[in-house]
Amino acid sequence: MDKMLMDAFEKLQKREHLLRVTRDQMGLGRITKEEFKSREEQILGRYALTDSEQRAYDQYLRMAQQKRSK
Repeated sequence: MDKMLMDAFEKLQKREHLLRVTRDQMGLGRITKEEFKSREEQILGRYALTDSEQRAYDQYLRMAQQKRSK
């Protein structure tokens, strides 16, 4: 895999992990819904894919879909 795709995967994994932790904290009552929304916004902004990472990820998804359909 090329570097852009690897960077995209790393960002998506970190983003999903942090969102899961934050959701769990809200579910356990450790943070309020407002605090959750604030943290969610920060996480999504911090781990947003760049245009080149998004293109690499989209291309990977298309290739994976083609392999599955054969």
